[in-house]
Amino acid sequence: MLVYILIVILSYLLGNISSSYIISKYVFDSDIRTKGSKNPGTTNALRVFGFKVGLLTFLGDYFKGTIAVLIAYFMAGYFRVDIDLCRYLAALSVVIGHCWPVFLKFRGGKGVATTYGAMLAISPLSTLFAMLFFIILVTITRYVSVGSIFGVLLFPILMYIRADLLGVWFCILFFILVIYRHRENIKRLIRGEENKLKLSRK
Repeated sequence: MLVYILIVILSYLLGNISSSYIISKYVFDSDIRTKGSKNPGTTNALRVFGFKVGLLTFLGDYFKGTIAVLIAYFMAGYFRVDIDLCRYLAALSVVIGHCWPVFLKFRGGKGVATTYGAMLAISPLSTLFAMLFFIILVTITRYVSVGSIFGVLLFPILMYIRADLLGVWFCILFFILVIYRHRENIKRLIRGEENKLKLSRK
């Protein structure tokens, strides 16, 4: 039990590392949470600071999810506990840490990139399918929120196909988190007021 608790804590703290906040504070001497949509995520970083910062934000948020799961994997092997449970606990915890970081007064991002990164370390092929689906939807609709919601929705379906029942339940939790974090986007989509993706030239 102590191993599981330690994995949850470590993964949550890792999720607290906000790439966009660090870049905006130490490179641009500002706080991204006061600019644009005020969300410290990839989309807002793209819109406010341009492609390079958006890409760095995505990579940072993405791979902290991967790292959290890999750490849990090695810890599970070392302490001889349930590897699958450890990996999914780490994945969920790092996403929660990203969405509600204690060090940033619980004002975090929406968790999509971190979810993909965490799932990459659990099921690479499923993650590639989900990311491809995300890219197709965003390309067609120009709405990042649509790609985010339906891309993550694909995970529990893919886990069911893989006969990974534990993964199904955890991926349903990921989907619920994404829906909750995108609740305002969903309202704007319904009203036809959601902003389409436009890249800054910076």
